[in-house]
Amino acid sequence: MMSEKFVAIDLGSTRISVMAGEIQEDGFLRISGIESKSADDVKYGIVEQGSGAAYKLNELIHLLENSARLRDVEYVSVSVGAKSMKNVTVSISHFVGASKTVSDALIDEMNLEAEGKIRGQSVAVYDVIPLYYELDGRRMDDPVGKQGTQIVGRYNVVYGNTLIAEKLEGCIERTGKVIEYRCLAVDALATAVLDEHERESGCVLINMGGLTTTLSIFEHGAMQQMVVVPLGGKTITKDIQEFGISEKDAERLKCMKGTALESLVDKPIYIQVASTDIESPPEKISTKILAMAIEARLDEIMNPIFDAIEAYDGNLGKGVILTGGAALLEGVDDYISERTGFKVRFGSYNDWLADKTDEKYIDPIYAQLVGTVLLNHEYRQHHPLEVKDVAKKKKEPKIQSRNIKNKTTELFKEFFGDDNKL
Repeated sequence: MMSEKFVAIDLGSTRISVMAGEIQEDGFLRISGIESKSADDVKYGIVEQGSGAAYKLNELIHLLENSARLRDVEYVSVSVGAKSMKNVTVSISHFVGASKTVSDALIDEMNLEAEGKIRGQSVAVYDVIPLYYELDGRRMDDPVGKQGTQIVGRYNVVYGNTLIAEKLEGCIERTGKVIEYRCLAVDALATAVLDEHERESGCVLINMGGLTTTLSIFEHGAMQQMVVVPLGGKTITKDIQEFGISEKDAERLKCMKGTALESLVDKPIYIQVASTDIESPPEKISTKILAMAIEARLDEIMNPIFDAIEAYDGNLGKGVILTGGAALLEGVDDYISERTGFKVRFGSYNDWLADKTDEKYIDPIYAQLVGTVLLNHEYRQHHPLEVKDVAKKKKEPKIQSRNIKNKTTELFKEFFGDDNKL
């Protein structure tokens, strides 16, 4: 049988990352290595430069084999998400049949029928999530083996462009590795940072990435709604560049002195930053004006997400959980709480980790990798495969699953010192 070690891949829009880990006998995740590097081969969740991404990925896997002391990596797991992904709720109704007992075969048939509801050129279904069933009007989560005459299934179907999977699989194939398991990025994130009670009672998960911001609403143990906004942390950085500074300095200024709410700036100061025009003196940027620019762009990014939250007619009593690298922006939790009225917390996967986990592995940018490993482990538990069987499979069905802002001060000292100069 296959080793219980796992290698997960995150092909992000700003970074490509790989993680090696294993689930210990006590159920906790031991991370043995993470390697990551900046990349511009992936845009909005679609691999645009397959050869470039594959080359970087091979480099990272070789580094991981050394740092995590792995033998040649053959099998990997990967999560998928893109700005073109959407979801729609569909209903499927069937008569139970002569036996009057709901069978696994009937449920499988209904799932396929729900998938078939989505049609279109270059459109692929990436997940079919059963929300609930009604058997002769009685609502339930698992109708198999129950007696009845008519059953109705309610499903959340996630779909998107076929290129998302085709380009991703082509990239992995170029590396010579085999995809053992593939899941939705939102499922990986939810598995890593949400607890079962939050998923059941109702909550909002917001992943703030470099180029996209994703909302996923969970209730009754399943994802009810998803919204992907093609704007993220890099969009804010681009705005700050308009002050006449470089992208690198704009990113530093955002991380070290930026804040999500103008009202949080009690005593504005001016920061001197080198101008992109080498013949001009340094730009003097007020922290008050900086906050105004950030808040204005955040409004554009988050308004579609706030609209979806307001329109949702279910229960969201567990509030908002934030994750993603851009969520480290100072004051973003206060900003979201002010706009929505919900309590906000930062998602953490610490409870999954083995004792004495190195602090360098505890960072929101790795949450998706952690969730991918956890889901891959769960899949193997339910579907043990021989190595030869894995190599034959191009895609595996998913399994339904289940405070990190303290670095700012240290980074401020590193980049700015005491004279407020960049």
